[in-house]
Amino acid sequence: MSGTFSLQDFLAAEAALYGQEPKGLARWDARLKLGLAAVAILSNVLLPDPTLSTVLWLMAWTGLAISRVPWRQAALFIFAPLWATLLVVVGFSWGFGTTVLAHWGPLTFYREGLFMGLAAGLRVLAEMSWMAALILTTPFTDILAGLRWFRVPVVVVDLLAAMYRYVFLLFDEYQTMRAAARSRGGYQDYRTGMATLGLILAQIFMRALERAERVEQAMRVRGRDSLPLDTPLAPEADHA
Repeated sequence: MSGTFSLQDFLAAEAALYGQEPKGLARWDARLKLGLAAVAILSNVLLPDPTLSTVLWLMAWTGLAISRVPWRQAALFIFAPLWATLLVVVGFSWGFGTTVLAHWGPLTFYREGLFMGLAAGLRVLAEMSWMAALILTTPFTDILAGLRWFRVPVVVVDLLAAMYRYVFLLFDEYQTMRAAARSRGGYQDYRTGMATLGLILAQIFMRALERAERVEQAMRVRGRDSLPLDTPLAPEADHA
């Protein structure tokens, strides 16, 4: 989680954004933004057109700009899936088309495939921009309330709420273990750092599994299995 982008950066942006007078999209109702984001993403998926994707991308970034969202957090939604998008562009360029564009060893890249890959990458860019416009201008609790209003299954909303709740606990544990490892020389060089990171991630995975088992047991003791599916999770269950 170290580097230019981190969960700590996101938390700082969230505190700055929601601690001041809302601007732009932050003033809009969460249900309206959820509906607009769903329509934009579905249109982008069902109507694959580069012009439409470009318009949707511009609309999302205009909303982010007038909402005064920190650019580093907005850029995270673009750079996080960038490597996978580049693989898609390269894959299309390599596998589709008839007009040879370039050769690289045994690989041949085609012009038609390149355009197809760029169009697919532009669609990903537009969809991630709308996700940024929704998430970075709306408190997560309002998003959950909006999902409930749209009759999204309660089990899905509860799962999202639990993920949001526990990602911060796991991040705190990661920060603690990383600081301890750094003080013991666990990040002296790149190779040692990668080995240390692997050990930390393994420990976090095991702790997450143990915590999930404890929460499940606490919920069973409180009769969760006998409650209807639309009953919200008990807020005290995560303290077990």
